[in-house]
Amino acid sequence: MNFEFIASMLPAMLPAVKNTLIITVFSAFFGWIFGIVIALIRINRIKGLSRLFAVYVSFMRSVPLVIIMFFIYYAIPTFIAYYRFEHGLSVASVAGNKSIIYPIIAMSISEAAFASETFRSSLLAIPHGQLESAKSIGMTTLQACFRIIFPQAFVIALPNMGGLFIGLIKNSTLAYYSGVVEITGMAYTLASPSYQFLEAFFLIAVIYETLSFVFSKLFRTFEQKMSKYKKGIAL
Repeated sequence: MNFEFIASMLPAMLPAVKNTLIITVFSAFFGWIFGIVIALIRINRIKGLSRLFAVYVSFMRSVPLVIIMFFIYYAIPTFIAYYRFEHGLSVASVAGNKSIIYPIIAMSISEAAFASETFRSSLLAIPHGQLESAKSIGMTTLQACFRIIFPQAFVIALPNMGGLFIGLIKNSTLAYYSGVVEITGMAYTLASPSYQFLEAFFLIAVIYETLSFVFSKLFRTFEQKMSKYKKGIAL
């Protein structure tokens, strides 16, 4: 194995690592927010929306992410071009668009389906009596949720959230199908001229392992600091 070639790849890989982290962080942020909304709607059985989002969750958990990635990549520019055409504007080409927005949208809507199940099960794990007790001492439902229910549910969900985040890091490799050069795409590009793919894939494995280790450690540390809320669940 040519370790000199691996070392020479490292500087060029840094922008790709940045793209991977941007895609992962933003997909987690938007996906988890949407997931919380879905979980709350389904728990409260809001008429119409609850059933709709149940179908959405089932669909997104069944369809491979790469299919969603392709659909977003081709559908959004096509709709934009159609809108511009209908309003007499110049139609931009849908080909060659390498915006990082497309993988973020695709991964966010997919992540929301998985995250919603995590948040829903975490919220259902909190004894309903805690909400009633909070109301009995003068708290509103909103106050009780933000001060008592949500913090405990967050702690319960935290280990699974860490797993979801690591999954997003690995799934970010699919962004290459949208023309975004992330870690895998950059490594493949650098290795192609000399066909040193063994070295490239070794470096990819090391980078992903490093990222996974660092974020797993961060989630575990945060979980330990938030563990005080677990005492409230046991009471």
